[in-house]
Amino acid sequence: MTITLDNLATRYHCLPSYALEQATTFDLHVLDVATRWSNYQHELASTGKKPVPKLSEDDMMKMLNNVRGTAI
Repeated sequence: MTITLDNLATRYHCLPSYALEQATTFDLHVLDVATRWSNYQHELASTGKKPVPKLSEDDMMKMLNNVRGTAI
């Protein structure tokens, strides 16, 4: 949470205490989307290819069970 608060304060050029007092969930959502986009662009630029999507453990288990023929 501290890093998120610092990133939010940095983005809005204010003190973290002000961001903590004034920020809404919309601000956090915008920060999250912007950070994900920035990370995506950075990985795309550094590797030259689209990043591989990060699957959840449940999705990976479903894929594994499907390959094994034991789909639930």
